[in-house]
Formats: sequence, C-alpha cells, structure tokens
Amino acid sequence: MENIFKDLNNKQIEAVRATEGPVLILAGAGSGKTRALTHRIAYMIANGIPPQNILSVTFTNKAAGEIKDRVQKLVTGNWSPVTGKIENSLNQPATSNQQLTTSPWLGTFHSICLRILRHEVLAIVPYSSNFVVYDEDDQLGLIKKVMADLDINTKKFNPKNILGRISALKNELVGYEKFADSATEYYEKIVAPIYTGYQEALEQNNALDFDDLIMLCVRIFQKYPKTLEKYQNLFRYILIDEYQ
Repeated sequence: MENIFKDLNNKQIEAVRATEGPVLILAGAGSGKTRALTHRIAYMIANGIPPQNILSVTFTNKAAGEIKDRVQKLVTGNWSPVTGKIENSLNQPATSNQQLTTSPWLGTFHSICLRILRHEVLAIVPYSSNFVVYDEDDQLGLIKKVMADLDINTKKFNPKNILGRISALKNELVGYEKFADSATEYYEKIVAPIYTGYQEALEQNNALDFDDLIMLCVRIFQKYPKTLEKYQNLFRYILIDEYQ
C-alpha cells in the first residue's frame, strides 16, 4: 500500500483515496493526472474491488499502454493485465485465493468498444464475432471501388473527402439509411449512395471500420436494454483519462 502513495502529492492522494462517487481532476499538462488515475486503480484493486468492475479509458494506444504498465508495477504481487492474475517474484501463479478472476478494462474508447462487440455483435445481423476491422487504406480502397461501381468520378469527387464525410456522419451516429432519407443538398446526394454501398460492402465482408466500433456499440446498448444493464452493472468504477 505504501508503494501506491509513493511520489504523490496531497491532492493526488486525496483523489486516489476517493473511490466512491464522482471525482474530477483539473490540472495542466504534465502535472500528474494519469499518475493519479493509475494509482487510483491500484488502490482499488489493493482494497478488494474486483478488477473486472473497473473501466479506464483514454484516447491513444500509447496512453493506454502506459496505464497498463503503471498499474501492473503498482499492484502487489506483480499483477498481470494480460493473464489477470497476481504472480510472485518467480513468475509463478500465486495461490488460488490471490488470483484475480479477470483484469480491469483498460484501453482506448475504440478498443473497449471492440472488446464489447466481440462478445455482443451477434445481436447485429449480419456480423459474426470474427469480424475484421479495416484500416484507412482498406477503407479508401473500398470507397474507390464503390464509386467506380456507381460510376462516380473520383477526380471530381475526392474519395478521401467522401470517406471523411462518412466518418463524420458515423461519429454523429447517423447511419446510411437515415442519411439517404435526409440528403437534400447536391453533395449530400452524391455521398448518400456511396455511404450506402460502402456500408453494405463492409457487411458483406464481415468487416467494420474504426468509426463502426463506437457507433455499433451504442446501437447495441440502445436496442438491447438488458445488454446495456449488464455492462452498467459490470462497470462500477469508470475512470476517464483526459476527457474531451
């Protein structure tokens, strides 16, 4: 426990100890907000809070990796975020009563949603749980193919700009059906059939793009209250690094 409070100032210690109820930390860059968050997770685990009830999200893979590494070093017994178990100095499994049943949910917003979708996406026809996630090159290639099928000139309408517009729509939780029904402006009427063709092609390939990860996760929670309730009950402690 002493290791958890090491290198923390009084305000940080106060935040680490405040495990029940909302806590907001306002501080400048490099002042130790992430340090307080990681020490708070370690403090919770050390005080018997089930790790699987802890959700910590951040915005970059680098930050998420740092949080995992810091928590691992802080928790007594060298807790492993990979195996979800406490291991001793010889790297052997600890006794059964020391083992953690699972690990905290630590990651970016997108990686957390990806993890949820792997379990719940069967609720969304026609996807299966072994779906793939397209990177930007895959997305752009698919957009160009759809535009070619629709005989839309890629020199007149930039595929990257089209993809950017689709991404913005998904971030606003606007699906292709809704957008097609509401498109009235000239450019919107160009984008609408591309969006429709693009999304249908993704579904046929059992693929999601980066923006689908959050949008489909939200849709599952909206459509299936029991699933939403399951995760509300699971995530009893939610920590957000640099809320934006």
